[in-house]
Formats: sequence, C-alpha cells, structure tokens
Amino acid sequence: MNLIHTSPEEIKNINKNGVFGDCLFFSATEYAMGEVKAVYTLEVSEDKIIEVCDLESIEMITDICNALDVDEDQAEELLTGESTAYDFDLDGEDDWYIQSKQGECAKLMGYEACEAEDEQGAVYIVPMFGRLNDLKKA
Repeated sequence: MNLIHTSPEEIKNINKNGVFGDCLFFSATEYAMGEVKAVYTLEVSEDKIIEVCDLESIEMITDICNALDVDEDQAEELLTGESTAYDFDLDGEDDWYIQSKQGECAKLMGYEACEAEDEQGAVYIVPMFGRLNDLKKA
C-alpha cells in the first residue's frame, strides 16, 4: 500500500522525541492540515498494518495508566480507539500521546503501522525511527 505524508518542512532526521514520539502520520490520499513544503510516500504491505481496535499490550496500557492517571479499562479503551482523551476529561495533547502509544504498540506487536481514524478519516500511524531512507520524496 502506498501511503502519503505531508510535512511543513523537509524531513532530515527522525528521532523519538517528537510530539508523537517517532511516529509520522500517513494517509492513502494527499491532504494537509497546514502549509506543506514536502510530500513523502512510504510503501507498507497491507499485512503489516494493524487496525487500532486490535491493539493489545499490557506494557502500553500500564504506560497510559501511569501517564494519564486512568484505570486499566480506560487505558485499554484509549489504546484501542474505543474512547478518546475527551471522554475522560483529558485534553488534545493527551490524545496525541495516545496516538504515539498506538504506533508504538503496533511496532511492539510486529507491525509497521496502525490504522486509526482522525478528523480527516483513515490515518496510518507509522513508527519511523531508523527508517528515514524508507521515505521517498513525491
């Protein structure tokens, strides 16, 4: 599957310290949430993409519990996209944290990407640390 990422700047390196950890967000069609200076593509086999509702990891649930002060059931709902941060009186930055955990969980489970939904529709959360060369400029 050919995925597309739009960026407000050229991507020269990828670290784990971004708002979404090392995850970048892709879609099946090009869209932008602001100014776009660079467009990238990434090829991911469909069997390497897990749906957010199928994520499971005690480690990720524990991380979410500790970071957001929610119980295990709530953390699992957040991880699997059943609930959002707003459902538990948290804020948008907490949702960003959850999205980074969803990508991290997909990688932990042996996948390259997690398919979720955002305000634009289907979104693919892809952990990219060590994969800079996999990005192709469109």
